[in-house]
Amino acid sequence: MHSMAYISDTTAIPAMSSNTTPSGIASAGSYLNNNQAYAAFRAFDQSSSLLWSSYGKATEWIAYEFPNKKTVVKYSIKVSAPTAAPKSWLFEATNNSVDWVVLDTQSNITWNQGERKEFSIFNTINYIKYRINISANNGHNNIYIDEVEMFELVYDNKTLIYHNNEYKKYDSGWISLSNTPTDQLFLTEGMDDISIIPESAWAELSGDVELCHWTDDPYKTEAQFTIETEPFTLEDEFAGQTIKIIEYTDNPNQTESSITLETEPFTLYDELGDEVDILYYTDDPNKTSAELEINANYSPLDELDGDFEVVTWSDSDTPPLLQVEGVPFEQIVLQASDQEIFGKLQSLILEQNSNESVGKLRVIMSFDGGRTWESNKYGKWLTIDHTNKDVIISRGMSPHDVSKLKEKSFMNKGEKIRIGYLIADNIHLADGHTLLHSTKVGVTSPTGTVKFSDVAFYILNTAATIQVEFAGNKLSGEISDEDLGKVQYRVSLNGNPYYPSSGSYTPLMNSPQAININISDRDILFGVYNTLRIDFQDAWGQEDYWETTFIGTYSGIIFMDSNKEYLSNSFGEILKYLDFGVIIAGQTTLEQKVIVKNQIGYRVQNLILEVVKEQLPEGVTIELSRSNFPFTAEDPLLFNRFFNEDEEFEFYVRIVTDLLAPPRPNGTFEIRAKADTV
Repeated sequence: MHSMAYISDTTAIPAMSSNTTPSGIASAGSYLNNNQAYAAFRAFDQSSSLLWSSYGKATEWIAYEFPNKKTVVKYSIKVSAPTAAPKSWLFEATNNSVDWVVLDTQSNITWNQGERKEFSIFNTINYIKYRINISANNGHNNIYIDEVEMFELVYDNKTLIYHNNEYKKYDSGWISLSNTPTDQLFLTEGMDDISIIPESAWAELSGDVELCHWTDDPYKTEAQFTIETEPFTLEDEFAGQTIKIIEYTDNPNQTESSITLETEPFTLYDELGDEVDILYYTDDPNKTSAELEINANYSPLDELDGDFEVVTWSDSDTPPLLQVEGVPFEQIVLQASDQEIFGKLQSLILEQNSNESVGKLRVIMSFDGGRTWESNKYGKWLTIDHTNKDVIISRGMSPHDVSKLKEKSFMNKGEKIRIGYLIADNIHLADGHTLLHSTKVGVTSPTGTVKFSDVAFYILNTAATIQVEFAGNKLSGEISDEDLGKVQYRVSLNGNPYYPSSGSYTPLMNSPQAININISDRDILFGVYNTLRIDFQDAWGQEDYWETTFIGTYSGIIFMDSNKEYLSNSFGEILKYLDFGVIIAGQTTLEQKVIVKNQIGYRVQNLILEVVKEQLPEGVTIELSRSNFPFTAEDPLLFNRFFNEDEEFEFYVRIVTDLLAPPRPNGTFEIRAKADTV
């Protein structure tokens, strides 16, 4: 149990799956090749499999914006590449993305591979956005950060229930605590989450119930509770009660208030009942009497309950004619059979020839063959007793309620419907009746891939689609068809057939069809634009294509000199030698810088550089080092870390000869590279 604010032991940033999901916004000044594999959110995905990388910059920033303001008091950074890790930076915060406040300053920080460091800061202010503003790294061309975490200051929030002059909590039942609230009472007995209280427990509390919230958060000025109840109306809540509305204002010019209440249509008879006394007052000395005129649809027959007989007598030969006009009793009309729904039910439209002032029309619905009946009030379906007229009048749907029903209102309601109506005329109005002209059911057209007409059928075909990428001179992806039909394709390079070499389509294969083709470096035009195109079609011959252009480069792990000129190509051919000049026996040459670059097209790890010793002249040793000062020979030279696409490493080479080494004109040596796939 915490008795004061404390630092959370879990990061306040969720595991991000993009720059904006699941919540908040991850951002950075740049990311490598604008490739999502190195985007800002990779530093906040709570995984070290991918990382954020700047784009050719050793100074850059990376930030996270929370959905709501937080007080961050600690952050952590994890790296896998020490030379590309941040060396000096500012940890900053803002509430407007313009004015940044420096919360922490770090300088000359060095790292080990896979190391995670935590940095505590002093901060008492809520900010919405935080960033790491990096001014230097440890020597690499880019900045790599595997993971960033931010830890917030957490405040206590406790709730107790006040009922019958006692503070209570719920723990498998209501527990009475005290009738006097104290900080200690809330801290030791308060509930962190009142959503665990079941509905049956709330029902045990009759009368007034107060929710009392306690917090030590200095920024919290209000508390909000979401309470789910059975749908109700003000009529249900205030039935039989006198409502008083009290308004306060400090406006000295306001002398009166106006309040508008929207109610169901009613008549004075509905409001006053069978008997009413009218008192009339006037201070007019000349007024000696008063008249009250009431227009009502009334007959003495209204006073008779139940059945009655009319007895007449006449001495006329012509029988008397008795004409009686009456209002029908309230009627419940239930549809006797189901109406099948072919498609998705979207709406119901009632066409009336009357309005609520004439009488009442209420609607209920059944989706299970008439076994149960329901009404949708305030967005929720309620079970209705279809035999109780009073319940249908109060809980049934008015035409206005029905008009608000949309497609989502009928989700999971099945494929059939019955509609029930309660129709009630207003007995106090002589003219007009409650009339329902028609009910229109709106549905979407049923969908399917096959339609039959006479002896022919028509297939609604969907076009094939392609998802493919070209990296490291490798074409990979798949062609799919929503119909799950067969697909075929062909590949061309610079306008010439490449696969199949005949230029024809591949055989029709089931969808999805995978594509994995290595484009040979011998077929690529180096240093200029190349055009790669895939034509594809489905079994019905509906065609489409995908096309990209790229500048031809070598693929694989490639060596370059300090001027970034290639030393060899993808075929193992020598393009340029490292020239050490004439070497005298017993000498050690100056070191030369070599750049190794990952042009495979994907991420690798554990790069090993090794000299082929079997080809070395007698008395000659080739030494490799990570740096030129100091030059520390390693055999083999291992980069035990990830090697990202298009990333470059530097290393240094020198030649050491024995004093008795025999002459060897035009001697050569070979360095080989190998790496593991990730």
